[in-house]
Amino acid sequence: MWNRRFIFLWGGQTLANLGDVFYIVAFISAVYAVTDSVMYTSLIPVMNLTAQSAGALTAPFVFRRLSLPQMLVVSQGSKTLFLAAAVLVVPLAEDRGPQLVSALLAVGAAIAFMDGWSNPARNSLVPQVVPRSELMRANGLLATSDQTAFFAGWALGGVLVAWIGSGLVISGTVAAYLVSTLAMLGVAPDAGRERAQPKAEAGNPSLLTGWRFIRTNPKVRFVVTVDAVIGLANAVWIAAIMLPFAVQELEKGEEWWGYINAGYLLGAIIGGILLLAKAQRMQKHLPHWIMAGIIGSAVVTVGFGSSTHPLLALFFSFALGPLYEVHAISKQTLLQQATPEERLPYVLSAKGTVDTMVFGISALVMGALAEWLGTRTVYFLSAGILCVAVLFAWHFRRLQHQHTECEYGSYGSNDHV
Repeated sequence: MWNRRFIFLWGGQTLANLGDVFYIVAFISAVYAVTDSVMYTSLIPVMNLTAQSAGALTAPFVFRRLSLPQMLVVSQGSKTLFLAAAVLVVPLAEDRGPQLVSALLAVGAAIAFMDGWSNPARNSLVPQVVPRSELMRANGLLATSDQTAFFAGWALGGVLVAWIGSGLVISGTVAAYLVSTLAMLGVAPDAGRERAQPKAEAGNPSLLTGWRFIRTNPKVRFVVTVDAVIGLANAVWIAAIMLPFAVQELEKGEEWWGYINAGYLLGAIIGGILLLAKAQRMQKHLPHWIMAGIIGSAVVTVGFGSSTHPLLALFFSFALGPLYEVHAISKQTLLQQATPEERLPYVLSAKGTVDTMVFGISALVMGALAEWLGTRTVYFLSAGILCVAVLFAWHFRRLQHQHTECEYGSYGSNDHV
């Protein structure tokens, strides 16, 4: 697994993820300092989510013209240029008022648009740079590194912004982005070993290639469907719901939202590390671990929603981390195994569009329901939605078990011929 291409991919993407958190923290601080408005500040994640969805939707057109390593270089290089522009925008916004905030939001949206390209490209490259037997370990390492970057980024980002200011934090992030772009150059295959690039199906627009494959392949369709259902349930973990839960239900200060969020990230990191040790054994039983992880997540969500003591809520948040990593990494590995390499970028871009749209819609619906029914109720609703995902996983696992028995039966019949 530890070859040159994977090391550059892993290191460069981890650095880019850390930079993503830093620039978002700096943008939020700069916008709030200028506008003194929570509404304007909340526009940053909304615009980023919309832009990333649009990027994933347009990514198949770029896959026809660029190789996956080239796409990573272009997307990360573009993010570096956009963020370099923000280095100029932030001081102007702080000095001249809210008229330049829209420009700052546009820069953030442009960076998120590029993430819509880089995310499917990165995950499509993993099966090309590691052996199939190491696929789950590679996914686990990338996921653990992502969570570590998010944990460290949110913990350090606010401190750095308060200490040296938004402008300098963004300048440092530009340097991190530049190093990440250079690392993406090392992901390219050796000269003379260039892999065949993904091509759209003859006579069909590349935009539809991934959607068609999702519709026709049962394993891929299962992963996309279950992830969409889980996306509906996961909207209860946004700040707009967790913060009122901490204040109203747990009767604690706003800082407890940060503690609960940090507890989840720490649990996800520890879960990812434990998964790395058992990855090869788990890779042989992916449907089983998908179902187990979702069941555990549903139980923990009920426990969190029922919590009246803050330490108990913190424990359930921590416990959710490894359970989520188990089913998320298992689904990612199953999807990569079931999809030919030349079609994987198209499938992942289509799936990314579904995931972001579902999560965005669910965040609005869950937020309205929390306002109407109370924050505790929506966590129970989330657990019920996860039970629907469990039914999908159980049905898929049963079909896979029957398919395996049929294969063994056919082998046995052939042995007696």
